[in-house]
Amino acid sequence: MSEDTTPRLARLRARFELLDANGDGRLQADDFRLLVDRVADALTVDGESAKVRALAHGCRVYWDGLAGTADSDRDNTVTFDEYVAALPDADHFDSYGRPYARALAALADRDDDGYIEQGDFLATMTAIGFSRSRAVELFAALSRDDRVATAVWETAIRDYYVNASADIPGQVLAPQSA
Repeated sequence: MSEDTTPRLARLRARFELLDANGDGRLQADDFRLLVDRVADALTVDGESAKVRALAHGCRVYWDGLAGTADSDRDNTVTFDEYVAALPDADHFDSYGRPYARALAALADRDDDGYIEQGDFLATMTAIGFSRSRAVELFAALSRDDRVATAVWETAIRDYYVNASADIPGQVLAPQSA
């Protein structure tokens, strides 16, 4: 593996572990449903709200794209080895991950003003499974005027998933970040 993909591999490991919401060492559709529930609970949003339904849909699209690409043995689970072997590219993320990123940012934008307040950002990130201290670092890197524009967060999520560089704000979330 080339040196420029090392930061991405660290993010792959971290993402896999976060997406494995039930901690069983493999990804399944249920993990994505659990993620939706955790975020909705953390933000104290009604699970039947349009925003939560949009996040559930985004997570389903993300899971379907991931399973279609990475589940090489078609057992409806994705192991870490399958996850790494698939290494979806930017086009794949734009098709399957963007609905998740967009819905997540929209849900955290509780007042629909196009910005996410620090408390909502931190609640969302810790519900996903990131440490509060790293989420605080990311918020500081992304924020202007003590809030993060939803479009900025969507871009940061995309970069975290597809950019091989260590020079992105989301690198602070990786376990071995500098």
